[in-house]
Amino acid sequence: MNILKNVQKIPGGLMIVPMLITALINTIVPGALRIGNPTTAVFTSTGTMTVIGIILFIAGTQLKFNQLGNALKRGGVFCLLKIIIGFATSLIVFSICGEKGFLGMSALALVIGMASCNPGVYMALVQQYGDDVDIAAFGLLNIVAVPALPIAILSFSTTGAIDYMSVVATLVPFIVGMILANIDPKISALMGPGTPICLVFLGFCFGSNINLINAVKAGPSGILLSLLFLIINIPIFLAVDRFILKRPGYAGTAFSCVAGISAAVPMIIASIMPSFAPYAEAATAQMALAVVITSFTVPFITKYVVNKYGTGKEAVPAKA
Repeated sequence: MNILKNVQKIPGGLMIVPMLITALINTIVPGALRIGNPTTAVFTSTGTMTVIGIILFIAGTQLKFNQLGNALKRGGVFCLLKIIIGFATSLIVFSICGEKGFLGMSALALVIGMASCNPGVYMALVQQYGDDVDIAAFGLLNIVAVPALPIAILSFSTTGAIDYMSVVATLVPFIVGMILANIDPKISALMGPGTPICLVFLGFCFGSNINLINAVKAGPSGILLSLLFLIINIPIFLAVDRFILKRPGYAGTAFSCVAGISAAVPMIIASIMPSFAPYAEAATAQMALAVVITSFTVPFITKYVVNKYGTGKEAVPAKA
């Protein structure tokens, strides 16, 4: 049985399939993965930031100094756009609807959802379709992928405070990896093959936050949140990638996915800002369903974009 070959047939399968496996385990036997370290560290969200840190380091080792400008350009535009979307969502929802939100989607769920992105899915897809600069941009994209962004947005909406240290903490592994590999290119060769391995374990970590039964219980509101996310994010990021960055568009599409870690964010925010506590349980279920829906749809949408406009290696120029 050729398991790996079948997994690789699925767009982003190296991360999506492990995520589904741990989501199923977490749904059926929630405590099975939490029997203690090292099992818990490897297969649950306990290890998420460690795996992300390793991927950041590896991504840094693949970036040459002469590629830094392009990586900053691509990743920086996506990061700025995601921040704008997150803050715009917060401004609109709080101004019109308040914390209760609308159609069963609280402001908590809407801000977390719209501010979310999944560099893991992005990395899995650009590994297949992208170039070295796309891979290197992973380091920057993680700035807006961690829970710090929705926390900062909601905190700013209520108190005006933002934690800048989360940005610094995200960049350190990437910068260290970049410096070391540019001093000694052999480090780049050593670390390069590590990304696909890390993606498998990142999928395990993300899936451990998802209870598929609770995700299904989110019902119409969870589906609506997923559709709203896709309808807003994919056209915007695709257009920016094609007409501003002058790229084929696969990277912008691949970036338009809800992160598995987002399912844990409502409870984190509720513990920090008690006013959101009444909405945390419903928001958790809605985010879990959004993770599942976007994680399985975005890779196929990205594949469609690749078929239409080309890959990073065979880019079709954007029309004026």
